[in-house]
Amino acid sequence: MKKQKHDGGFVAMSVGAGLLIVLVMASMAARYMGDYLKSREWQVVAMQTNRFTQAASSYVGRYYPTVLASATTTKPVVVTSQMLKNTGLLPASFSETNSYGQQYQAMIVRNQQNQELLQGMVVSRGGHAMPFTALNQISKDITAGFGGYVEDGQTAVGAMRSWRIALSSYGTSTGRGHLAVMLSTDDLSGAREDGDRLYRFQVNGRPDLNKMHTSIDMGGNNLNAVGTVVANSATVNTVSGQSGSFSVSLVSNGPITAGGDIRSTGGWIVTRRGKGWMDETHGGGLYMSDNDWLRILNNKGFYTGGEIRGGKVRSDGNVSVGGVMELDKINVADTHCDKDGSVSRTVTGAPLSCQSGIWKTQGSKGGQYVLRKFWPSGVVVPSNHVACQSNPVTGTCSCPGNTVDYGYMTGQSKLYDSFDTFFETHFCIER
Repeated sequence: MKKQKHDGGFVAMSVGAGLLIVLVMASMAARYMGDYLKSREWQVVAMQTNRFTQAASSYVGRYYPTVLASATTTKPVVVTSQMLKNTGLLPASFSETNSYGQQYQAMIVRNQQNQELLQGMVVSRGGHAMPFTALNQISKDITAGFGGYVEDGQTAVGAMRSWRIALSSYGTSTGRGHLAVMLSTDDLSGAREDGDRLYRFQVNGRPDLNKMHTSIDMGGNNLNAVGTVVANSATVNTVSGQSGSFSVSLVSNGPITAGGDIRSTGGWIVTRRGKGWMDETHGGGLYMSDNDWLRILNNKGFYTGGEIRGGKVRSDGNVSVGGVMELDKINVADTHCDKDGSVSRTVTGAPLSCQSGIWKTQGSKGGQYVLRKFWPSGVVVPSNHVACQSNPVTGTCSCPGNTVDYGYMTGQSKLYDSFDTFFETHFCIER
C-alpha cells in the first residue's frame, strides 16, 4: 500500500513569508507617508520664510533713507513681523511663528565696502531646532534672497553650502537648527528702486507702488480733473469754487471775506479775547471786555423802534422820555418801601414816593409847580417865555413851609432848538 505525502510545513512557511512581505511593505509605506508629510511641512515653512523675506525687503525699500540713517556696519536695524503688519506689508493674519515655533527677524546693516548701501540677514529665533534634513530641504526651497541655515549658532550657511557668513557681521546670533536668508546689497537696492517708482495703474498685491512717500513739487503746474481730495491740511493762496462743505474746524490766520451772508445752522458765532462784531463802515458794534457787560463799540448809541426790556435799566446820566412814563408796579400808600426817593403809583394811578422807608402820596395842601429850564445847564429860561407855572397853594414857584420839595424832570420841549429845554415838576409833600 502506497503512503500519502504531507505538505503542511511548506504551506505554513509560505503564509509566514507572505505576511512578512506585507509587514515590510506597510512599514515602507508608513515611512514614505511620513517623509511626504514632512516634505509638505517644510515646503510650507519655506513659503512662510519667502513671504516674510519679501515683506522685509519691501519695508527696507520703502524706508531706505530712514533705515540707512539708523543702521551702522555692526549695529543693525531690526525688522519684525509686527512692524511689517503695521505698515501693511504683511496681512494681520500672518503667523509670526513657523511650525517649529521659530519667529523671523530681519537684521539690516550698512555695507562695509560702501556704507551708503544696505545689506541684511533674515534669521529665525526661538522655538525648537530643526533637524539638518529639514534645514537642507527648506533652504533649497527659499526663493526670496539666498536661503540658508545656522548649524552652530554663529555662522549662516547657504543652501548646498553655497555661501558662509558669520552672523556677527549683522550684529546678531541665533541657536543652531534655525533658518537664515541673506539679503544682498543688490536685493535691497532693487527693492528701493521699486519703491521709488510711482505706478500709474494698480498693481495687485503691491499697494505701495501707488503710494507716495515724500512731497511732490508740481513746479507751478496744475492738477486737473481731480475727483475727491482727502487731506489733513491744505495751504493755498486762493480758493475758488461754487460751494464747500467742511466736517472739521476751518482755521484761518488772516481775515475771511464773504460776498454774501455768513450763517450758522446749529452753532454760535464765537469770538475770543474781547472781540465781537463790528460794522466797518460806521465803526459801531458789540463786544465784551469783562464777564458782566455786553458793550457798544466806540460808545455808539443803541437805537430800536421796538422794545428794550431788562431786569433793571440804569442811566449814569439824564433820562429823557419822549412819550408818557408808565409805571406798571403798584404799591400801597403808608406801607414799607426799600429805597428812599423811589417813585411808584397806587392802584388808581396816584403817584407815590418812598420817604423814610414809607410809601407816601402827594398831599393836596402842598400843591406843585413846574419850572422850565435850559438843557443841559439847568438854568431857568427867561420869564418872558413862561419860565414857571406857579404853585396854586403858594401862588409862586415854591412849596409851603410845612412840606418837602421833590423835583422831577417830566418832559422836554423846544425853545430855540429841538429839545433844548426841559420841564421840572416839583411836588410839595407834607412832612
